[in-house]
Amino acid sequence: MNQFFSFKRFSLLVAKHWADNKKRYTLSVFAFIGLLITWFVFSILTEFDRVPMGRQVQTITFFLSLFMVGTFYASQFFSELGARPKALNFLLVPASAFEKLLCSLLYTVVLFLVVFITSFYAVDMLMVGIAKAITGTVTTGEKIAVANVFDMISVPFNNDTTVNFLFFFLSVQAAFLLGSVYFEKYSFIKTIIGGFIVGFLVFCLTFLFYEELLPSGYHKNGFLTSYLVKVDGANDRLIQVPGWIGRVLQVLVMYGIAPFLWIVTYYRLKEKQV
Repeated sequence: MNQFFSFKRFSLLVAKHWADNKKRYTLSVFAFIGLLITWFVFSILTEFDRVPMGRQVQTITFFLSLFMVGTFYASQFFSELGARPKALNFLLVPASAFEKLLCSLLYTVVLFLVVFITSFYAVDMLMVGIAKAITGTVTTGEKIAVANVFDMISVPFNNDTTVNFLFFFLSVQAAFLLGSVYFEKYSFIKTIIGGFIVGFLVFCLTFLFYEELLPSGYHKNGFLTSYLVKVDGANDRLIQVPGWIGRVLQVLVMYGIAPFLWIVTYYRLKEKQV
């Protein structure tokens, strides 16, 4: 039998994980729905004279809860590795590290997004209906309706770059999944602290690069692809690199971080397997 991947072995692993966690997952979904209802009721009561269940409230609630719930769930997926008896049972499960990683991605990415979006919109449509029944159309003329959060999934970063919140979420979630393997205890908190440290170091290096190494100027036509060195106006110099370099960097940052962290997680799991 293939030691790297076997579909039969993988399907058994997926079924085992569901059998071990179905009660916890079911209760978690109901708890999430209850918290959403509570929050939306609170928002309706406090925004009654303005826009109850407005698009902004719905969108902010969606993305905040997505990041909070998604990262916490990912940080707990391999929590068994933090307790020696459970870790031994986990490592003795007859499945490869790759199959365990695929199982984690199936639950934390695919199934999580399906259940999260379904639960959110089920509550959202219910609360929008209640808000309509209570208030009708707001005096400002804005109609109360279910917001399409996917219209806000991409936001402009500068003139030629946008940030996709979904891929950004996958990158952040992948870091927390790695943290659940790397840290034996308090992985969620330690991953947050580690993320702040890495972010602070990146900020310091970026600040040092711009303030101390680069001459006075600004990016003119593209981030990291063109830089206008200010001299006296007449003698300003524009430094450019081919545009494809900027596009490649953008693709790598947007789409490459999550797969990279998943690969690191795989090798970390493989080390523990050995």
